Amino acid sequence: MEFGEHLREWRSHRRFSQLELASEAGISARHLSFLETGRSRPSEGMILRLSAVLDIPARDQGLLFSAAGFRPRFTTAPAAGLSTFPPAVAEAIGLILARHDPYPGVVFDHEYNVLTANQAFLGLAGMAGITVSPGDNFLDAYLGATPLRSIIVNWAQSAADLVHRIRAEAWLQGPRSPLSKRIERLAAAEEIRAALEAFPESERLPVLPIEMKIGVKRFNWITTLTSFGSAQDALVQGVLIESFFPADAETRAHFEGAINR
Repeated sequence: MEFGEHLREWRSHRRFSQLELASEAGISARHLSFLETGRSRPSEGMILRLSAVLDIPARDQGLLFSAAGFRPRFTTAPAAGLSTFPPAVAEAIGLILARHDPYPGVVFDHEYNVLTANQAFLGLAGMAGITVSPGDNFLDAYLGATPLRSIIVNWAQSAADLVHRIRAEAWLQGPRSPLSKRIERLAAAEEIRAALEAFPESERLPVLPIEMKIGVKRFNWITTLTSFGSAQDALVQGVLIESFFPADAETRAHFEGAINR
């Protein structure tokens, strides 16, 4: 695609008219029209200015730079694991996970592929007979027909809430978001459609309650998502750390007691 096609696609996705985008970017609507039709070539500064107004993620800005004939300022390759991150970032994420023990913690990329997890998370998954490896997709595991579904007591409500949240995140990621394609594929399944009909609106809670039953054990959690990264680092931007916190005394006692065994 040419730069103008990319720009027009992003502008339409963000629901800007040419006049609105031009006004926000401080340029004339005529100049914006020329950029979209290819009659004008953008400068690097113009690409950055338009990207800021359209809130284009850094990894997608790299595509815009390439389409305009410039060397990309940001990488567009996804992270394969923490080893590909800047050392200081990888160390910080590792420290966050370690400090969260004895409670579960897991790190995802912007498509919800697992990058790494702490021992408590791996142990919890192991209790349910589930293996977790880097590259596994959390959405496929939680929303798909996998063993994970059978241990979540409030699966339907939490699945519906997850779909609502991911759809909003996918929209932010842009018109060609792989996350959007994944969530719509999963949402087309009969069980997910039923969950969405039962819970048509997300509660938009600051935390996500999850109830688990593994054998005779019951665990109650609230989970939070922490974003990690900035627009200055495309590799790190969009990385999420999901932290599990015990929601009752029994869950807390089980996991705190595990470190003393």
